[in-house]
Amino acid sequence: MEKDNDNINKDSKEAEVKSDELVAKNAELLAKIASLEEQVLSNNIKIQKYEQQIEETNHSYASKLKEKMEHANTLVQEKITKLEQKYADENNEIKKYGIAKPITEIVNIIDQFKKAINFTTDDIKIKNFLMGFKMFATMFDNLLSDLNVCEIKVEKGQDFDPTFMEAFDTSNDPSYQENKVTLVISNAYKLHDRIIKYAVVKVNKTH
Repeated sequence: MEKDNDNINKDSKEAEVKSDELVAKNAELLAKIASLEEQVLSNNIKIQKYEQQIEETNHSYASKLKEKMEHANTLVQEKITKLEQKYADENNEIKKYGIAKPITEIVNIIDQFKKAINFTTDDIKIKNFLMGFKMFATMFDNLLSDLNVCEIKVEKGQDFDPTFMEAFDTSNDPSYQENKVTLVISNAYKLHDRIIKYAVVKVNKTH
């Protein structure tokens, strides 16, 4: 009987030892699980931070890309506007001065015609003819006016102006000051604001 009790006590002690070992192992496992859960939580926090950083980076990139595209669109639109304005200006220039060459030829003919009829005579028949021709000259002037062609008349004694005059010769006349017009061969003509025919004059040079 006493031997049986010893066996029971021995088994009980062994059970207690095993129980303590199981408790220790459970505690160790629980500690590892807690550590792993903490690590998972830490990793999740890191992942959230990375996701936030990626989202912020993407947002920043998208914002910069949008800004650059808007800037590029603005530059393209400005270029288009400039090209349209340039085309419009060139088109207006052509419309405004496209007739300059043929009009210059007509002006030269009219100018020669005026010279031919502007002379004095005592012959009545010739005077009558000249009267009719002068009416034609007036009609030509009206036609030129309708085409925005204007005659710039030059008078003797006027200052020489190279912007619409050209000197075919010089004179040394003491009755005129330096750089004064002493003889007018023909007047100038302009189309709108552009000279298409220079006045031909003689200029006084005293030095």
